[in-house]
Amino acid sequence: MVQSVYSNAWATLTGKSTTTAATQLFSSKTSPSHSSAAPAASAGDTVSVSKLGKALTGMAAKAFEHLDSDSKKQLESLVESGRVSADDAVKGLRTLAKNALFNRFATEGGHSAEEQQMAERMKVLREQNAAAAKAAENPDHWAALEDLDRLGEAQKSGSVSQEEVSAMHRSISERLKGFGQSGKLRFSQEEGTLMGSVFTSKANRFADLDLGEDDHETSATTNKIQSDDEMAAAERLFAAGFKLENNAMARFAADYDIPGLGKGTMPAWHSFTPISR
Repeated sequence: MVQSVYSNAWATLTGKSTTTAATQLFSSKTSPSHSSAAPAASAGDTVSVSKLGKALTGMAAKAFEHLDSDSKKQLESLVESGRVSADDAVKGLRTLAKNALFNRFATEGGHSAEEQQMAERMKVLREQNAAAAKAAENPDHWAALEDLDRLGEAQKSGSVSQEEVSAMHRSISERLKGFGQSGKLRFSQEEGTLMGSVFTSKANRFADLDLGEDDHETSATTNKIQSDDEMAAAERLFAAGFKLENNAMARFAADYDIPGLGKGTMPAWHSFTPISR
C-alpha cells in the first residue's frame, strides 16, 4: 500500500535529507481520438450511475479523479460487492486527500518563525545523533533512520493515515532509544518533542485555511487533517483490500488550489507496480 515518493516534507520537519528508493516513471497514454460524435441518447434511454458515483462529492470526488484506472475499478468493485459501503469509500478517500493536502502544505508552506527555530535545533540534534551512531558503529541505528525516512516518504503520498504514521513512528523510536551507559546511541527525546511541536503548529495553521465548500462536507469533522469517523472509514477501506500503490494523492494535492500556495508542480507518476491510467 505504501510507496516512496516523499522528498522534502520530512526534511522540513527534521532538517535531514531523505533517501528515496528507485521508482518507476510512467509516461502519459494518449487516448485514441474519434472522428464521429457519440449518438445522442433517446428519450427512452437511461443512464446507470454506480453506488460510488452517486456518493462522490467535493474533495473525495476530486481525489477520485486523480486515481489511476486500476484503483478506480478496485474501489468501484469493493463498493458494488458490498465489501465496503459507498459512505466508507468516500470518507476514506477524503482522509487520504486531506493527508496529502496537509503534507504539501507542510512541505511548501514554509516555517513560521517559531517553527524555524525548532527545525534548526532538530537539525543540530540529528547531526549529533548521526555522529554518535557512527562512533558507536551501530548498524541498526542507521537502518532505523532509513525506516524513518521511508515513513516520511509514505506520509507524503497521502496513502497512510496519521494513526498509522504514529504507530510506525513509535516502533522506530523504540529501536533508536535506550543504549545509554554502554556508550551506544540514545534516541533524542528532545528531537521527538520538537518534531511533535512543529507538526502541531503546522496542523493548527493548516486548520486556519479556508478551503471553501470542501471544509463543510461532514459535520463530524474534528479538523481539516482527519476526523475520527473518516479515519475509521479509511481503516475499513484498507481492511477490505483497497491498495493505493502510487502517488495519486500527491498528484491530487499538487492540482489543488491551496490558499496561499495555489497549485503546485504536478509530479510524474510513481509506483511500485505497473499502473493503468
